[in-house]
Amino acid sequence: MKFLISLMVLWTLLMWKTAHACCNCNQKIFPRSCNSLLPKTPSGVYKIQPLPKQDPILVYCEMSTGVIGEHNRHFNFLPRSITRRPDAQQIINALFTDKKNVLIKLQKKVDRSEAYTLIEPHPDFAHVQFRLLVNSHSGFTSPQNSFMRDYLFFGVLPASIARQRNLQGFKSNGHRVQFRNCDANPNSLFAFMPNHDLQTPSSYHPNLVYERTGVAVDWRKTAKEITSPDRMMPNNYFFLTELHFGGCGCYTSSDRWSKFGFHASAIGIR
Repeated sequence: MKFLISLMVLWTLLMWKTAHACCNCNQKIFPRSCNSLLPKTPSGVYKIQPLPKQDPILVYCEMSTGVIGEHNRHFNFLPRSITRRPDAQQIINALFTDKKNVLIKLQKKVDRSEAYTLIEPHPDFAHVQFRLLVNSHSGFTSPQNSFMRDYLFFGVLPASIARQRNLQGFKSNGHRVQFRNCDANPNSLFAFMPNHDLQTPSSYHPNLVYERTGVAVDWRKTAKEITSPDRMMPNNYFFLTELHFGGCGCYTSSDRWSKFGFHASAIGIR
């Protein structure tokens, strides 16, 4: 009798495991990042899941070697919608492991053609890692367009370091883009605004002196054209963009850009 009971218990356990072993069989497994995709995967929009227990996100994966070079592969371009996710900072923390390379794409207003530039630390600050924050500028100065509430904050030098009267800046496609901080004003940032409510950008520093020369135009001048129009990135990956450096570096936002025809940019991390 005990033997029969034992058999029945084992049979019940076996049936339970069989019934529940595939409870997640239909649950699709997504790559953790663009770097998880196969090497010959074409560039495009892909669903990734950086956080195992959170909803996946649609990013644009830059996978090309022929268009922008071997060094610039496997970047995750972030959509404007990410700023409204409660787990946005955790997603970025999971994706942003190479903190000395950020790929920025620039979009032209007339035909939506694109160019790219790889942003790297200035050689004098090669030891300082970039920061990428969501709706926050902790450790840095605030963007002038922070009233728009949602933004991605790309910090180059923290305020504690940028508060010096020395040469500062960054590298753009291998070229130094630099200025001498004239008054120890510690701005050192790119800010990417989705501008969900279509607000008018800040009128800060309205004389447009920085649109003629210096940091604001030098970094765009180094951008290299992407010559594959059949694989243009969707518009919802491009942001209103603010740059603020110094202390005599620059203040600009992409609604003011006149040289080179660009009007928005996108940020890619890996």
